[in-house]
Amino acid sequence: MVETMVEAREIITDIKDKTANPTPLGFTGLGLSAVLLSLSYIGLYPVNSMIVSMAIFLGGFAQVFAGIMAWKKGSVFGGTAFCAFGLFWFSFAGLLLLPGTGLIGAPDPISVAAYLFLWGVYTFVLLIATLKLDSKAIMFIFLTLFLLFILLAIVNATGNTGLLLIAGYVGLIMGLAALYTALAIVLNDAYGKKVAPI
Repeated sequence: MVETMVEAREIITDIKDKTANPTPLGFTGLGLSAVLLSLSYIGLYPVNSMIVSMAIFLGGFAQVFAGIMAWKKGSVFGGTAFCAFGLFWFSFAGLLLLPGTGLIGAPDPISVAAYLFLWGVYTFVLLIATLKLDSKAIMFIFLTLFLLFILLAIVNATGNTGLLLIAGYVGLIMGLAALYTALAIVLNDAYGKKVAPI
């Protein structure tokens, strides 16, 4: 009896990930959308089509794209956070647009308070995760985002317009921090060294 043996050879392939870091895109989407929305809370202008467009096309799409790219790079935190908050912006735009269709009524303040509070709880858990990321800038973004959601939940539950102004400034600080982080990562990458701390 002749036995034929087929020798299995292990092929090792070294594939280098050359895809770009999606974090700047995600924080750009968050930062620009948050700054413009927060300026409306401060009273600079009303919520209008500019806010809705930013919510959909930059807050929504940019963050979802960044989340998908982060997931592809193996980042559970980046994939989850950017996709979730991108979808938050889509839902926010839906809250503004859907009542205008006549198909469904506008949400009452207590339901918006519940919506914002739940996002605040979700953000708080992500804030805990940022403690392991070794980035003070990202930790600061999630801390101020958590405070923003809680303040806006209280505003909607109580009708306290004074708190809306404070929430507007907290949102402005958070949005600017997100933009700083996005641009710092871009500059550090462009120069190949730490130009701006994150």
